[in-house]
Amino acid sequence: MSQPLELADLVPGTSLGHYVITDKIAQGGMGTVFKALEPALERYVAIKVLRPEYASNPNYVQYFQEEARAVAALRHPNIIPIFYIGKEGNVVFFSMAYIDGQTFDDWIEAKRWFNEEQAKWFLSHAIAALHSAHKANIVHLDIKPANFLVDRANNIMLTDFGLAQKIVKSAEESGEREAFGTPAYVSPEQITRSSTDQRTDIYSLGATLFHLMTGKVPFGGNSVEDIVWGHLEKPFPMEIVHQANLPTGWIYLIKKMMERSPDDRFANYRDLRDALENVQSFRYETTPLEAPLPPKPLSLPRTGHNTQTIHGLLAQTKTQWTTNQSKASSSIQISRAQVEDLMKNRPEPLKVESLVGTIHDLCKPHSEDPEALAEAMEKVPGLDPAIRALVNFMINPQHEEDRAENLSARDVLETLGLERGRSLALTFFALNYECPKSTHFDWTPLWRHQISVAVVMDFIYDALDLKRSGLEYAAGFSHDIGKLILSELFPFAYFSALNRSVQEEISIVACELDMFGISHAEIGALWLKQQGLPHLLVDAVARHESPEKIQPRAILGHGIVSANQLVKQIGIGYSGNALLDSRVWEELPSTGALWEVRGNKGYIFGDFARDILDQFQAFPELL
Repeated sequence: MSQPLELADLVPGTSLGHYVITDKIAQGGMGTVFKALEPALERYVAIKVLRPEYASNPNYVQYFQEEARAVAALRHPNIIPIFYIGKEGNVVFFSMAYIDGQTFDDWIEAKRWFNEEQAKWFLSHAIAALHSAHKANIVHLDIKPANFLVDRANNIMLTDFGLAQKIVKSAEESGEREAFGTPAYVSPEQITRSSTDQRTDIYSLGATLFHLMTGKVPFGGNSVEDIVWGHLEKPFPMEIVHQANLPTGWIYLIKKMMERSPDDRFANYRDLRDALENVQSFRYETTPLEAPLPPKPLSLPRTGHNTQTIHGLLAQTKTQWTTNQSKASSSIQISRAQVEDLMKNRPEPLKVESLVGTIHDLCKPHSEDPEALAEAMEKVPGLDPAIRALVNFMINPQHEEDRAENLSARDVLETLGLERGRSLALTFFALNYECPKSTHFDWTPLWRHQISVAVVMDFIYDALDLKRSGLEYAAGFSHDIGKLILSELFPFAYFSALNRSVQEEISIVACELDMFGISHAEIGALWLKQQGLPHLLVDAVARHESPEKIQPRAILGHGIVSANQLVKQIGIGYSGNALLDSRVWEELPSTGALWEVRGNKGYIFGDFARDILDQFQAFPELL
């Protein structure tokens, strides 16, 4: 038999070292896999041959040989063993055990989706293999369904460590090697060429499990760029897992495996295995490493309310809900798909749609005619005292004659600023005349909170001389609008979520996800997008409850988070969330993100924080 010089020479019957090629069985990213006979031992093997364009590159040959040597040192029943490494002519290859079975790509092609038992079986074998590799200081870096084989005895084995590399201690060292991966399952840090470790494989394993349980990849698209953008920017696709009817514990497990930041994923395979053993009851909330303390219960607002009516958000006509909600609400389970379907297909428009015009107007700020604003102060209920209270806050008058109550409307508006005056006038007009009252809730505390967030954002921007998008007031005013939407779609169910947040001292977002499969931030952003609001506003609202997912320079999102925390900390209004972040306002990463992009470079952070905290203790209730 002839000795091959090139990959193209490898046809059935060709000798390669002490093997005889019998068939070509797979084509991979770095090489081709053949089935071959080893006559001396009367066994079949699989032979992986490096592709010609890589075989001529010494660096790729080195990576290829590293794979063989590293994996050959592993001894684990869930990892396919390496037997031999060699070179014949221009053919670089190694041999490994031949597995008579299928890959999980074959399962996907046959539309064989995992049930819970199969998912446990797969994940336990995968964890065992990857944990063994990690103990040998190896990360795989190309975890996907095609790289898991299942034999006729139902043993699962991991193969193709072609992208594996020794774990390095710094991002700089990691950057010396090109990052690879399969787009449907690749981790964000591989895409951005950041450092990799075992959490990288955990992400790809989560994406693989997602596909095998739901029948869909986590992030699809018409191009590699679309898919990659999904891993970097899109939220976890809750709608897919709900459509596939995945149990809640499995959803939380996969979601944690696929958190965008490695710090938010399972730290190691031991933690992942522990979660798998108790997957039915597994729950979690993303908590940044800077905040190890759990959130603390939120004290009553300054005005005080009865907790039995969830801080006044429940209308007095519905107080009987507080006595019968525990039995009825325990059986409520609504899917994300149901929420979205009902939002789209209603016999009549949502009441909050009456605010669309106002929100659009708030996104186009400009100075209003002072005469028109003065007339609005006279005629629109609540506007005049709100503006005068805000001016008193701004000027801190030392003498009675200097108080805003003793100034003309024109003088007050000049001090406030015509743009702020216009925003408040639009707001009060909408809440008085455009937005129908809810029959189930009294949203005054929530609107008080939202207006305060909008104005506080504006003052923080002024203090730091931040670059404005013109959307700041609109973002503060509408950031919690998803709560109104959920409450309008499912009144009693949403009351139950609010009440549970108070009674069990857990976040409203956790309650929403558990009951509806979607948070108020997500549904609010979806609605704002449908109404044609600016993408920057939609994105900021979508992420305001998960600030760790906000890009460092996305200051509108950080502005909402920072102002939201400050308003809650002061105790103005009530947003329906019974928990306050354990960190004080000045320690929030979002407050720090605003500080980093300030235009006022001469400001010292300690002075800024002290000024804001001292001043805002006197911030008025504007509604």
